[in-house]
Amino acid sequence: MSSPRPRSRSWFVAAGLALAGCVAVGLIAPVETDAAWVDAEVAASTSLSAVTVTSPGAVRCVQSGLLVPAVVGWNTAPVGGNITGYRWTLVGSSNRSGTLPATATSVSLAPSLVELGSSVFTLYAVGPGGWERAATNTAQIGFLSVALGLTSSCAT
Repeated sequence: MSSPRPRSRSWFVAAGLALAGCVAVGLIAPVETDAAWVDAEVAASTSLSAVTVTSPGAVRCVQSGLLVPAVVGWNTAPVGGNITGYRWTLVGSSNRSGTLPATATSVSLAPSLVELGSSVFTLYAVGPGGWERAATNTAQIGFLSVALGLTSSCAT
């Protein structure tokens, strides 16, 4: 008399392997997308365009010295440069940041109550959608301050 066990065991093994294969194929299959270039409305369009944010160019030191804040300037944004504003950072002994309107051409940086050392100033032009482009250079800003802004320095 033969035992039905080996036959049923091989059937379960084959069924398990087939199921595992189906799951694996399902996991590898590409996911449906709704990307703009696949979308029917956009596919019917005759043109596609991209926006480029213009660099603010080079920053320059406008003012620094005894009992005055450091002022960093740059040229006016070009027409059609897609600049909606500016963002700046000061990183080093002083860690600060801020935003400015698109019409800005300078920022005044006063020392904190107690501050000693130098920091790197970086300017970014901000465009539509939050895209950013950095200036072509940075400025080194230094402060010496104890309760009164004694001196500021700036070098590019």
